[in-house]
Amino acid sequence: MLFQFIWKFKYYLGVFCLVLFGLSLYQLFNANIYFDSERIINELEANNFDLKIVDDNNLIFLGVTFDDSLTYQDFKDINNFHTELKKTVYVNRLFSVINDKKIINMGLFPMVKKTMNLTSEESYQKSLQYIYNEPNNFITSDTRNLLFLIEASPSLSNQETKDFISSLYTTKINDKSGAVSVAGRAPSELYFEKKVISEFIIITLISSILCFLFLFLITQNIRLVLLTVFSVIASIVVTLGISQVIFGGIELVMIITPAILFIVCISDIMHLTNKQKGKEVNKWSFFNLRMNMVGKAVILTSLTTAMSFLTFLVNDILPIVRFGIITSIGVVFTLFIALVVYAISIDRNMHKTTPIPLLKKLTDGILSWFDSLKNKVSFHLVTLVFIGFGVFAVFNVNIDNYLTDEINKKSDMYKQTAYFDQFFGGIKPITVMIEKSESVTTDDLSKVKDLLLKQGFVVDFTNTTFDGMVAKSMTNMLNQSDDKHFYVCRSGDEGSLATLEKMKSLEAAFPQIKFSYSGAGYLFDLLGNDLTKRLIYGLFIAIFSIGIVFFVMNKFDINYFIIALIPNLVPIVLCLGVLYQFGFYFSLSNAFIFTIVFGLIVDDSIHVISSYTNHRKRGVEKNEALHLTVNNTGSAIIKTTFVVLICLLPLAFSEFKSVSQLSVITIVSATIAIFFDLIYLPMIIKRLTK
Repeated sequence: MLFQFIWKFKYYLGVFCLVLFGLSLYQLFNANIYFDSERIINELEANNFDLKIVDDNNLIFLGVTFDDSLTYQDFKDINNFHTELKKTVYVNRLFSVINDKKIINMGLFPMVKKTMNLTSEESYQKSLQYIYNEPNNFITSDTRNLLFLIEASPSLSNQETKDFISSLYTTKINDKSGAVSVAGRAPSELYFEKKVISEFIIITLISSILCFLFLFLITQNIRLVLLTVFSVIASIVVTLGISQVIFGGIELVMIITPAILFIVCISDIMHLTNKQKGKEVNKWSFFNLRMNMVGKAVILTSLTTAMSFLTFLVNDILPIVRFGIITSIGVVFTLFIALVVYAISIDRNMHKTTPIPLLKKLTDGILSWFDSLKNKVSFHLVTLVFIGFGVFAVFNVNIDNYLTDEINKKSDMYKQTAYFDQFFGGIKPITVMIEKSESVTTDDLSKVKDLLLKQGFVVDFTNTTFDGMVAKSMTNMLNQSDDKHFYVCRSGDEGSLATLEKMKSLEAAFPQIKFSYSGAGYLFDLLGNDLTKRLIYGLFIAIFSIGIVFFVMNKFDINYFIIALIPNLVPIVLCLGVLYQFGFYFSLSNAFIFTIVFGLIVDDSIHVISSYTNHRKRGVEKNEALHLTVNNTGSAIIKTTFVVLICLLPLAFSEFKSVSQLSVITIVSATIAIFFDLIYLPMIIKRLTK
């Protein structure tokens, strides 16, 4: 019924796709882009913390490098810059060496003094000696690097925030001031916004051109190629347009979606058009024949792929949940448009393909090579060794999260973040709190601070012991807590495991003290690892679900559960083993990728099993059925793997780590999967089926 419906109304359905494409394109002109870090941190904070000593979500770090050591006049210029910056509507609070304070112990009576006293040349020289001899949070000892810690006004609109951050990059204090570094959540968002749009356009364009050329080599049918490429672009635009309509915007993680839809759409059309055999009595009969031979498998692969993305609904990360929903919808729409396009191509006599002899020779050569490997003991031994490495990696790979996980190490944003780690102790905010009680002594509070400093934390502000005089002297600079001592800290981007281990050691050193923590940095560390584990669990849910599908579809034969798992799970395990050797670790930016990869590589297994089943239903002997399956379906699998390589290769150069890792992981896994689908899967089928 479905195939008949598509054939009968193919042109109406084609017009429907065109209308959706036009409406979606209009939506994308006004699309909003959401940023993962912002959404995740906001949601975590809303559910976990009420106390805010400093609004660290609005913190902006401005670093200024000077060409030479600073003079008295230079500091007066800095003072003027500090004063003017503080007056702007963009700034709620501002901290720098200009208003930084220190405690001088004078017997029983400590005194609070400015770190930098500019009332005279003499007072300046005394202040300078203190900077030379004592570590300072806002200026390096050589006086060549300054930190301005800005708490942006919470009332700023998105555009005002963008304007303010853009103005900071042009900071010029005097003739000596040189390079400027800006970091924090808001600058990261601005950077991502610029990059995600440019990358989306460039990568989609490059992938389209490469796929166009490759498809032409495969088919030598320009009309079919143009129709296919349009189908891909239409599926991408409609999918992202649906996200704009349903969710009011596009999540940053959805930059991966176009590549996925590229692979799914072209793979579907390639399987439909591969080795189109059968006498064309009439066009409808031919279409119906191809649908029964290949179309059912194409539908099943799309549904299983969509199912794998729906497993993201089990975690609490809203951007990932929305990515799963939208990509699942996109995969189903891609299936729909692929079937419509194929029906139109047959009706318009555009479906016939003529692969170039060289490509056919290459495909046949690869299949012949695979066939020869079946009888080589050395190949199987090497495979077992690599599987061993993969299994070892599964049980030993770490889960860790860095603030810069999503940023390519060659990017400007990463370099600017590294600048603050190098000169000012980092930008990851963590507030350590201690419940006030009689059992907590002044000495305890002093020792806690000393241990925090020893662990590498930068303590910007505190209301403990004598240091409380500093906090109290800063009118309206900090929110005060009546029942807690607090240390407002920063740390470098050392990873969540290292930071959480420091918290554990802090608690072990002071068992009599009840600690609590807040801050976006701590939340990211604490809950990031837990959410990463949930994403990994999603992979196992996807694997188990696909196994159940095969189990049910084949009359509850447990053998098909095994057949569905082995050739799809092992490539992922092997890929993980390879990546482990290069220092791979699971994080929020990559944990979901393996579920995506599984959803893509399982398609080839389905085509192999479906083809074999069809041959057996027609009475073909088992060995002959396997031979026909490998030769017919194998060529399409090899071609689709080439498509995967071509589509994803441009993504390897992305500045977003999740995008580049998706490219690498999928390419490695898909390459390994070919061997298992065309060598080991037929062997498994032969052994486990009747």
